Amino acid sequence: MRNMSSILILIMIIGMVGCNLPSSQVIPSSPDVAFTQAAKTVSAELTRVALLASPTPNLPANTPIPSTTSTATPTNTPVLTPTNTPIPCNLASFITDVTYPDNTHVPPKQVFAKTWRIRNIGSCSWTSGYLLVFDHQDGMGVTAGYTQPLTSGVVNPGQMVDLTVNLTAPAATGTYTGYWRLRDPGGVLFGITPAGGTFLVKIIVVASTSITLVPIAGLSGTVRSDAGPFTDFTAGESNPDITRTCEAFLSFDISSIPSNATITEVKINFKDYTITGDPYGSLGVLNGYVTNYGSTLEPADFVAGFPAGNTIDWGSVTPLNKLEVSPELKAALQSKVGSSRLQMRLQFAGSNGDAVKDRITFNNPSLIVTYTTP
Repeated sequence: MRNMSSILILIMIIGMVGCNLPSSQVIPSSPDVAFTQAAKTVSAELTRVALLASPTPNLPANTPIPSTTSTATPTNTPVLTPTNTPIPCNLASFITDVTYPDNTHVPPKQVFAKTWRIRNIGSCSWTSGYLLVFDHQDGMGVTAGYTQPLTSGVVNPGQMVDLTVNLTAPAATGTYTGYWRLRDPGGVLFGITPAGGTFLVKIIVVASTSITLVPIAGLSGTVRSDAGPFTDFTAGESNPDITRTCEAFLSFDISSIPSNATITEVKINFKDYTITGDPYGSLGVLNGYVTNYGSTLEPADFVAGFPAGNTIDWGSVTPLNKLEVSPELKAALQSKVGSSRLQMRLQFAGSNGDAVKDRITFNNPSLIVTYTTP
């Protein structure tokens, strides 16, 4: 196309040149001469036209010619306006297992209380109209459709609440899982994030072993600050001098408990006792401490006063009249598993100085320990 344009321009220029020749001009006698002259004229005219058409100015030699670029016309970018996503009315998040985390070993038929901690992350407050609902699989003592109030008060958005349900481990060994959800007053089920899922209780029922621990002779007995040990187990005011108090020390051999055992229950059997005077009315609370007095018992092991850090206490004889389950002693024994001894001290605060002998003597104290192994 460009060649065709050039030919047309050339023809036009030749025509212009022919028309513009002066009338007085002498026509060359030779056709070659005429053609040569016309060619020169055309060449000069082409040069002139090219210079007029070129946007490039006359620049000195070796001057770089700037390139011409087109500047893009700016376009308007639309500004997106954020939109607020509404928070659902009923929404919960799981915080932690307060008791019985997943895969806890539990003996057959054991009653246990499972507690979850969850947070209300929805926009509605939870009231007593909200329910904790057994959803499916292993009920562990509850039946299909079981419900209980989620709370007796109000759990506002952002607040946490502990949900506790009493369950019973199955009789057969194995792994059991129960799934739970929540239900609002309108009957709508919901759960924890993500996607309103269930939360669960998962236990492993394993065969359990039960043993009875009795005090070790020679390492257990009664001491005063100035005498002992004596072979009985007495706490309170002493026999010969009621202004002095005595304390009972119990050392149990736990070496038969495997080092990988999980203590599932500890029961205290202090039902066999003899009361002299009124120790609880006169001396107050009897405290029990987990201690470590070593391989001998002597007056130096006596502890004056009523120090803090007791493991268990008895404010009357009532709890002594039954096999008492002690979660505190269970935890203390678990921390001692793998060692040879669990040692305890029983004591009142001291003598009341009323010249009346007040004390309690335990005749056959023992601990009934249940544990499981993997």
